[in-house]
Amino acid sequence: MHRKALIADLALFSVAIFWGFNFVVIKFVTERTIDAVSPIAKSVVAGTMVYLLLRYVVATAIFSLIQPRALLKATRAQWRMGGLLGVFYLTALVVQTIGLQYTTPGKSGFITGLSVAMVPFLYWAVARRSPGWFQVLGAFVATAGLGFLSLRGNLTVSWGDALTLLGALLYGLHIMTTGFFAPKVPPSTLAVTQMAVSTVLLVIVTPFVAHLTLALGWEAWAAILWTALSGTIYAFFIQSWAQRYTTSTHAAVLLCFESVFAAVSGVIFGMDSVTWRMMVGASLIFTGMLIIELLPAGYDADTQTFTFNTVTYAVDMPIEDARRIIADLGGLDLVIYAAGVNFPPSLDEYNFDRDRQMLEINLIGAFAWLNPIASMFQSAKQGQIVGISSVAGD
Repeated sequence: MHRKALIADLALFSVAIFWGFNFVVIKFVTERTIDAVSPIAKSVVAGTMVYLLLRYVVATAIFSLIQPRALLKATRAQWRMGGLLGVFYLTALVVQTIGLQYTTPGKSGFITGLSVAMVPFLYWAVARRSPGWFQVLGAFVATAGLGFLSLRGNLTVSWGDALTLLGALLYGLHIMTTGFFAPKVPPSTLAVTQMAVSTVLLVIVTPFVAHLTLALGWEAWAAILWTALSGTIYAFFIQSWAQRYTTSTHAAVLLCFESVFAAVSGVIFGMDSVTWRMMVGASLIFTGMLIIELLPAGYDADTQTFTFNTVTYAVDMPIEDARRIIADLGGLDLVIYAAGVNFPPSLDEYNFDRDRQMLEINLIGAFAWLNPIASMFQSAKQGQIVGISSVAGD
């Protein structure tokens, strides 16, 4: 298992590398599509929409061929959830890609990373569960980094950075909403429904803002195929597989390196320059992201203790209640159950009604809960169940 965990972490790290490098690729291919579809007006919106349409058509077609059952067997409820997530993600991607044409890959990568800092506060606005002090501190540090990175001498923010920040907010909404929907839908179904709905939206909207052409040159087509494969197909399969063998914290921290590799790629390809503002701002944003991901909300540094919110549920129907509770909590990674029986020391003290109730609660009740939870873990291909059992008596 240790070897698989190491391979899983390395695979997730490779996703971060590809995602970071793709900031440079996307900036390059969008410039090419702008020249192809709008050679005179140089419409960034037109070029962005054509690029994203072609990328999504390729990615959705490939994914549907690999996972046809995920597309064909999706229910109406799953289509609604995947559709909403697809709208959030596509809107974020459109805004971010347009903003990338007015800023550098490095700045875009680190500003996009602020979505991590936004999620606890978005969740607080929706679920009324306040973020912990470390989340507040991490957000403050990351915001200070944004100031160093983006604020100009007159305390204004460039158009590209502002659009990228809006994209980060939309990515944060997507991450938060995914937390609510993911326990209810298999990962492959959730992914393909998002892509399919996004593709349909792009097919409908793009003709109104751009003249579609396929004469883009081999470089542009190579970039479209690369981003569809590495940024969508590869990333999804690696995340789905790797998180079966590593922790969610490991995954979150490793994927945070996307912004670092965006900056490194930008410098290598001459799209970014290393300045003191870039170094300080990027360092603060990355530090803020790590604080939020690594330090739990309920940790008190003075007493070195953890404080957890306790929620009590009255349950009756195991399957329905399990789904309701998992959805309410925004997901479930680990279940620990205790089941045991206590035999009386002698037959004279045996009480049929009392012991039947004990068996129903301690054993039958626990097993009834494990059945739906195990099914959900199996569908998600992740999750752990720990059983603690005992038999007491003479």
